[in-house]
Amino acid sequence: MNINYKLLLLLVVLCQSCTQAIVINTVVPEPLVEKIENFNLGVIYEDNIQNYQYENINSESSSCCEINFSDSQLNLFRKIFQSFFPGLIELPNNNSEMLSNVDLYMEPQLDTFEFLSPEESRNDKYAVWLKYKIDIFDNKKTLLSSWHITGYGEQDTGSFGANESLTKAIDLALRDTGVNLAIQIEDDFDKLVKLISTDS
Repeated sequence: MNINYKLLLLLVVLCQSCTQAIVINTVVPEPLVEKIENFNLGVIYEDNIQNYQYENINSESSSCCEINFSDSQLNLFRKIFQSFFPGLIELPNNNSEMLSNVDLYMEPQLDTFEFLSPEESRNDKYAVWLKYKIDIFDNKKTLLSSWHITGYGEQDTGSFGANESLTKAIDLALRDTGVNLAIQIEDDFDKLVKLISTDS
């Protein structure tokens, strides 16, 4: 057998053995908030909300990490938006049509996902940061504002394995994002309505 072929085969085996495949299935509790009646919100989810998968290769430790967010981000935004807006309308992300029954459009997208392993941070914790950008448009698709929503989570390794610790840190970051999004809607939605009224 050719030596180069043997080396290539060994490299493939090593990469396969070091791969950590993590699937995130975070459940965000429904917030107890006041409904915003008689207002139809159209939401367009970008691909990195619906189908985000992260792959990292750490050259220092020669370890691999694959993270499949599954439906966790999509369910997060659905849960928060549906809690506020009974008239929620979900639209495909290639939608360009202006609908007469939509008062406001929101387009959430994942801006940043970062995490530090215990080896990188030199402690016994996994730390996770999420940052989302939500572009907000009126019913004529004119940009009104952009919200920047963040989430943070950390988890001690303790008695947990590496995968479970990282999963728990991501769960906490997603839940923190949900809380911050609910607060943002409560604090700023009246301002958006005033902008719509001024624009019209």
